[in-house]
Amino acid sequence: MSLVCLPRHPAVAYLRLVRRMKSISPPNDRDDWLHHHIPYRIRAGLAGLSFASEFLPATADAALRARFAEACLQNAACEGRMAAIRWLIDFIGVRDKQGKPARPHRWGDHDVSITSLPGGREIDLDSDEAETLRRVWKGCSQASSHATHDSKHFPVDAKTLQEALRIIVSHLDKTVYSAGQEAVSTNLAEPKKA
Repeated sequence: MSLVCLPRHPAVAYLRLVRRMKSISPPNDRDDWLHHHIPYRIRAGLAGLSFASEFLPATADAALRARFAEACLQNAACEGRMAAIRWLIDFIGVRDKQGKPARPHRWGDHDVSITSLPGGREIDLDSDEAETLRRVWKGCSQASSHATHDSKHFPVDAKTLQEALRIIVSHLDKTVYSAGQEAVSTNLAEPKKA
């Protein structure tokens, strides 16, 4: 193997990529990752699993066990909320591409979108709603889907996510749910049997 081919080797390319990744070196940032970000996602992953209590000290009392179980559920709910909203935004036809609303990449016949349902049409990319959804899609992606540091991502607080959900539900009601003369909300409390 010649030296010319070496940089094209996948392992070498990967090592170069890893070296370019941002180092988390300031103590406050490092502490934030070690004491907040990583444990938060572990708790989210442990929610509802029977072996979760194995991660507690043997001396944990009932109150600590209850607080831990609640924290796991809350972390999982937060992560699940962002994943669900990002999925819905993608489903109705919006994503972020270089700071502008764009259509999600569809990977083949198995990918389903709103256009797969009768009356379904994707949201207008030139609308204010698409811009809001683009920012929320990117914020949810950066906050949840992969680890980022100092990304200054769009906020994904309760107020922002509520605005996005109102846009999504309104669009669904005007498109795929209008054909059956029912609102999406009629299927939320008690879903109908398929």
